[in-house]
Amino acid sequence: MRNGDHMARLLVEDAARPPCRTNALRVGARRATQVAVSLLAATFILTCQLATNGQEPRRERVSARRRGVPVICHRGASEFAHENTLEAYRASLELGADGNEIDIRATRDGVLVCFHDDMLDQLLDAFGDVADYDWADLQTFAFRRPGRFGEFCRIPTLEEVIALHRQHAGLLHLDIKRPGLDVSIGALLDRFDLWDHVIAINEENAAALLKVGRYRPLRYKGSLYADRQEVDPAAIKVTLAKPGEMVIVDDPRGVLVELGRKLGRVSSEPVKKVQRPSSVSARQPVESESELVKILQDDADWSSIPENADDRAVKARAIRLRSNSAEEIRRRKIQSPEIEVALARRVQKRSLHPEWMHDGLDGASALRALADLHSSRFLRLARECVWRDDPAAAAVLDPRFKVARSWTDFRTKVIVFDLVEQFPGEDAEQLCRDYLHLSDDEARQIGPLQYEPAARCLLLLRRDQATAVELLKHRRSDVRGSAILTCLAHIDKPWARGALEKAAPHALDYIPMEK
Repeated sequence: MRNGDHMARLLVEDAARPPCRTNALRVGARRATQVAVSLLAATFILTCQLATNGQEPRRERVSARRRGVPVICHRGASEFAHENTLEAYRASLELGADGNEIDIRATRDGVLVCFHDDMLDQLLDAFGDVADYDWADLQTFAFRRPGRFGEFCRIPTLEEVIALHRQHAGLLHLDIKRPGLDVSIGALLDRFDLWDHVIAINEENAAALLKVGRYRPLRYKGSLYADRQEVDPAAIKVTLAKPGEMVIVDDPRGVLVELGRKLGRVSSEPVKKVQRPSSVSARQPVESESELVKILQDDADWSSIPENADDRAVKARAIRLRSNSAEEIRRRKIQSPEIEVALARRVQKRSLHPEWMHDGLDGASALRALADLHSSRFLRLARECVWRDDPAAAAVLDPRFKVARSWTDFRTKVIVFDLVEQFPGEDAEQLCRDYLHLSDDEARQIGPLQYEPAARCLLLLRRDQATAVELLKHRRSDVRGSAILTCLAHIDKPWARGALEKAAPHALDYIPMEK
């Protein structure tokens, strides 16, 4: 019996074995979660074993990847699926990359999962941190922009991710986001016999793993994803000539082509058709429209700065309540003049808080609500958010970050251009162009750099060859790279292919086939 078959059998037996009668009550919900996760992983391992029958032995494939120039995808190939999902990890390996960098966190009940952000609300219809929720509850939250896999887009467990990389003999770069998880991660690597797959581990939070003798790290030549130089042949050549063994990218196609590798076919079906379960305590609308408006308007504390822990907790709860009200209006699509006025006020008078997790949270929720309601007020407020530099924000600026005070309003600033995509027309296009015309220094003075989302937004609004060529000739590599990737995503459209033929013909080699 092969190791994988034996491992899967043990997982199934362990998941099916009931706890002894004397301990049954004590095990409770935690045991149920462990059983569910183990069964999920065991099923996946068996599937992976069947899929690899007759293929080159896994260890030889891993060794061959290590001997070459490993191409590692940062959070998976996110041009093909949502970052840090099984589909994104699979896409990178199917394209021809060698592995993935993954972000690891743990739920409140101890399930290891892959998710990057410290906050859920930017990617999910939820608030807080992964560690604030049990695994059963975390699975119920929908992704805000799930992409092509829609209802099947979900946060994967680390066991599923490890099983996928075992199937594909994929390499792994581990980024552990919280302390205290390294021992459990090491146990998983032992159980799956996957240490030879691990080629990098971020040092923070990983003391127990870094001491393991079976860990054999490789060195990076460099990173190409931060400024989208991964689709710039000249930048790729420079990076490949540097000392080291590996390259890390968001999109692997440019490096793969430069290395002479043939691009593989990318699957169009989800890895597993596991639909998002309904919440055990599903949201039941309880507040009336007038009550939601009243909560939004109850903001006398919006600019006050709490000075002690108790007061900070009180204000955080108030901000969360206002945020929930705005999100509930968005979900229920409640629209009225009074609602729009209350939401607009919430954007303009977003709540200040010395803890970044809460600062401006209600303003971001209100801005999303106005966008989804297609409010005529949205574009004006979106422009205000992008350029906002409020002197009042100086009171919550953390000096450790060494940024301009405008950056404290990052929550609204970083979501603007994704939302503007819903408003085709000259005003929306002009907002994008005005931002793209800023110098780097001017852009840094008004917040985190948003050139790439602004470029993508403009091209999705305009969708013509002239606009694409304009962006392909922009002074910044991230704008040019974003334009290339957006054109590749729409390569079946004449405007997209024509723009690449005229201004970036090398990118035509980056067109993969689909399965």
